[in-house]
Amino acid sequence: MTHDLSVLFSNEVPLRAFTTSNVSDIPSWGSIIYTVFLDKTEYIYVGIGGLSGKSVTERNPRSRIIQHSQGRRSGDQFCIYIQDFFVIPQLIGKDYTPKKGYLDQLTKEFIQSRLTYRYLVIQTEDSDVEVRRLERELQRDMHGHGVPQLNGTSGG
Repeated sequence: MTHDLSVLFSNEVPLRAFTTSNVSDIPSWGSIIYTVFLDKTEYIYVGIGGLSGKSVTERNPRSRIIQHSQGRRSGDQFCIYIQDFFVIPQLIGKDYTPKKGYLDQLTKEFIQSRLTYRYLVIQTEDSDVEVRRLERELQRDMHGHGVPQLNGTSGG
């Protein structure tokens, strides 16, 4: 099955802020593939969601965007990348007093202020398999959009 992935990169499709308030625009079932941009220009990540659930109507494409919006590092590879590559480097050389949840708060602020995304929802019974395939293809630049900075891979 082929999908029009140009919506994930097209300037004609508005970029969306990572906030929990705008997820109601995303359909409530199916699987999602999304591209993330730093400062609205730099393609840094491709991700997927809506993978759990035996049938397509049991899958929740909103959950991954909500999870990222909260900025919590625990169990979220995207938030780990953001913290490691963008948040912690900003703290190097500055006074830092550790306190519980502070790095997650900084990660949330970074995600909500500097990152945006575009998405494509797939609502077929094999949507979970399909978004995994498309994610691997985009990570390898098999569609000519470049390799995402944080989770791109080499090889075709």
